[in-house]
Amino acid sequence: MFGLTQLGVEAFLAAMGIQFVSSLMGTAVASIAPEIARSLQANSTFAGLYIGFMYVGACISSLVGGNFIRRYGPAHITEFALAFAAAAVILCMAPLESIVIFSAFLLGLAKGPLMPAINTMLSRQVEKGRYNIIFSLKQCAGPVGMAASGLVIPFLTTHFGWRVGLSFVAVLCVLTALWSQWIKKDQDSSFQFKDEPISLTHLADSLKLVLDNPLLRRLSVLSIIYKGLQMSVLAYMVVFLTDMKFSLVFAGLALAVSNFGAIFGRIFWGALADKIHSSRVVLAICGILMGIFTVVLSFTQADWPKFVVLIVSFLLGINSLGWSGVFFAQIAAAAPHGKVAEATGGVDFFSFVGAIFVPMAFGFLGHHLGEFTTGFWIVSAVTMLCAAYLLLVKDIQPSS
Repeated sequence: MFGLTQLGVEAFLAAMGIQFVSSLMGTAVASIAPEIARSLQANSTFAGLYIGFMYVGACISSLVGGNFIRRYGPAHITEFALAFAAAAVILCMAPLESIVIFSAFLLGLAKGPLMPAINTMLSRQVEKGRYNIIFSLKQCAGPVGMAASGLVIPFLTTHFGWRVGLSFVAVLCVLTALWSQWIKKDQDSSFQFKDEPISLTHLADSLKLVLDNPLLRRLSVLSIIYKGLQMSVLAYMVVFLTDMKFSLVFAGLALAVSNFGAIFGRIFWGALADKIHSSRVVLAICGILMGIFTVVLSFTQADWPKFVVLIVSFLLGINSLGWSGVFFAQIAAAAPHGKVAEATGGVDFFSFVGAIFVPMAFGFLGHHLGEFTTGFWIVSAVTMLCAAYLLLVKDIQPSS
């Protein structure tokens, strides 16, 4: 398969499975946010606060994860992180908003090391010339997980209650942790560095690596803006559509459809980046289109035919969720030899900054203005400006 060895196929399938669960657990609460907020008597900023605190935790663990991955191995770290995530999801079922928000922070701590770990696992088994398409295919598991979140969890919530929906997520985390345990002997045996230092002086290595590399610096700035728009859409699409008097199940379906669009987008953009040999141009085009379709979504009205809303959701997903495969391939290509975990964690830190502050600002605007349209317009304008700049600058060659 794609010229991969047996270990490469195992790493690819493992990365797909872990990516699926990571995305599902990250959007599970957003897919049923109105129901949880109603149960906890929380206000309309609940979804943004939950996402924000989750990514505060992810910020911290993404920076420190690189050293742990090098010392213990990527599969070992994913096993521990997913078990910890299951515990965080169980804690999220508490009847107090403060405890639920704290559980989001713990879930973020579990989520942060997952992307550096699976990118490390996969980059060791794939030739650099195949990074765009392989990483894009791997990233397709993300929108499948988010689509499952939008379809399965609202369904379980409607019929059995939101705590049953979250129990489904916890069980998936445990099963995937067991899978990581099964493969860690194969994937970690040649990667563990028992003498890798774990100390406070080494915790900023990922950040320093990113700041010293021009391409990683550019990707970091881009990730703040692109990830901010992506997470604003994911966090508030269901809330926005229910405000427009669509049902919770239909709003969840729209979220799922946008994630199915991301599957097509990630494969298409990955193949296009390989064909034109410019990830920069592909990422710029994605940014312009995601801004345009986010504005279109903001004009949605209650009397719109449902199929039109689903088409807009699909087109938005192709772009606002479809860019990450090319993005992570660029990180892996730009990373110095043996430093994919640190490079991914360092850039992810900036992604998580965008995921924290942009949805929180988006929710603040929505709460105080009484509508989310203005927030959609603002994040769209900033994203398109970033994309236009990216289109005009020159390529920076990855490290050899």
